[in-house]
Amino acid sequence: MTLAQFIAKRTALGKRHAKKLLENGEVILNGNTVTIGTIELGKFDHLTAAGKTLQSNTPRYILLHKPAGILSATTDPTHRTVIDLIDEPWAHELHLAGRLDRSTTGLVILTNDSKFSESLTRPENKIPKIYLVHTDQAIPEEAITKFRKGMSFEKENTRSQPAIVDLLSENSCRLTIHEGLHHQIKRMFLRFDIRVTALHRESIGSYTLGDLQLGQWRQET
Repeated sequence: MTLAQFIAKRTALGKRHAKKLLENGEVILNGNTVTIGTIELGKFDHLTAAGKTLQSNTPRYILLHKPAGILSATTDPTHRTVIDLIDEPWAHELHLAGRLDRSTTGLVILTNDSKFSESLTRPENKIPKIYLVHTDQAIPEEAITKFRKGMSFEKENTRSQPAIVDLLSENSCRLTIHEGLHHQIKRMFLRFDIRVTALHRESIGSYTLGDLQLGQWRQET
C-alpha cells in the first residue's frame, strides 16, 4: 500500500487530505519528511502524519525451546501452544517459522515478519536443520548411506537433499536435513522399520538454542 493510500485509510479523511499533508511536509517516514505519496509503506516502517503516529510496528524474532507436549500452533482449544509460553502482550502477533511435532523438543522460531519466516521455510533456500535422534534399535549402515544420498518422498513428489549423519551411538545420531516435510525424520527411519523414540531440534540455519532451558525463549535483534 502506498503512503497516500495508507494515510487516507487511517485518517478516514480521504485522498485529498492525505495529499495535502504530504505537500505541507507533515508526513514523517522513519524520521524523514516525505512528500511523495506513491512510496510503498513497509510493515515495519514508522509513520506519523500531522503529529499523530499512524504506524509503529516492531519486528520480532523469537527463539523458543519447546518442551514435549506443547503444540507448534498459535491457538488450540485443548492443548497449550508455544504462544502460551510467551507472556507478552504482543505474543498474539507471532506466527511459526517451521513447526515441530507435539512430542518433539527443541528450537522453534516465531516472528511477525512474514518475509523472514518465508526465507527459513522455502525449500529452495535449503536451510539446514540439525536434530538429535534416538531410535528403538541400532541404526544400520544401509540407512546412513541412504540418508546421505537423499531419499524420495512420493506423497510430496519430491526428493530430499543429501543429509549429514553423525552416528553418536548404535541407536542415536545427529542428523542434518534441509527440508521440513511432515514427520520427515520419522518417515526416513521407518523405511528401515526403525522407530524414533526421541527427537530434538538443535538449530535452524545459524540460529541455535544456546543456553535456553525447556520452555524458555529469547528475542533476537
